[in-house]
Amino acid sequence: MESLFLYLSLTLLITTQAAVSAATTTTTPTTPIPGTIGRSTKQQIISTILPTTTDTESPPPTPEPFLTSPSTKYAAYFLRHETAPDAGGFGNDFCYVQIQDATTGNPVWESECAPVSNVNTCTLAFTEAGLEIFDGSRSSWDTSVDGENLEVLELVDQGDMRIRDREGDQVWRASDNPRVNQVCGLPGSPGLAAATPPFAAPIGGTGNPFGQPQQQLGVGGVGQAQTLEGSGVGQAFGLNGGEHQPLVDNTPYDSGYSLKVEWWVGVGLAALLALVGQ
Repeated sequence: MESLFLYLSLTLLITTQAAVSAATTTTTPTTPIPGTIGRSTKQQIISTILPTTTDTESPPPTPEPFLTSPSTKYAAYFLRHETAPDAGGFGNDFCYVQIQDATTGNPVWESECAPVSNVNTCTLAFTEAGLEIFDGSRSSWDTSVDGENLEVLELVDQGDMRIRDREGDQVWRASDNPRVNQVCGLPGSPGLAAATPPFAAPIGGTGNPFGQPQQQLGVGGVGQAQTLEGSGVGQAFGLNGGEHQPLVDNTPYDSGYSLKVEWWVGVGLAALLALVGQ
């Protein structure tokens, strides 16, 4: 009986120690690898940027890097730019990822200019699509990796950003899509017109709709009679003083009277010759 009790006690002790050891092993936090972000949730939020406030007293927040390379030579930022007033953005802001040389501050790579509403929060997340930018809850841009086992986002000392899966295989890298200095939100940047369209020029400005040349009006103005020295009958003149012909046929008017006279003379001569011949 005593041996059975001793056996059960030893078994319980060994089982308890094994459970404690396993719990300690699983809860011990692992040291993150420099220059990497591990994905632990389906949509892991990396950074968020709130809409630009109209409060002029509060300066915009200074961007902070969300990832740096192991030697801190390069840093990755999540940025948001408003559309310039004359760029034709129609209420859009632009959010994008930018990798900078930490020494000079010069950009070395950018993601595409992702248009977002100027009233929505802009979010950068590590998802099944790789890096993904959200306009509120709507996806605006992603790296198009499409893998369920994506696990590590890394920024290496060469300035390249990469994504690896659970097996450690590389599935995406920024250097495959070189892109920089897009000046998101300014005229000519991706998603915006190269320049202000002519029909958007202010009223009274130098530009006319659809590229028409500016017309020089006479002293009398539109709708008043204008006279030009040396202008004879049939000479067209309009708002440009005769330089441009009006959009009508301006050939001299011909009543056809001279043709009718010649016809009657011919008929009369023919009749006279016929009488003489008889």
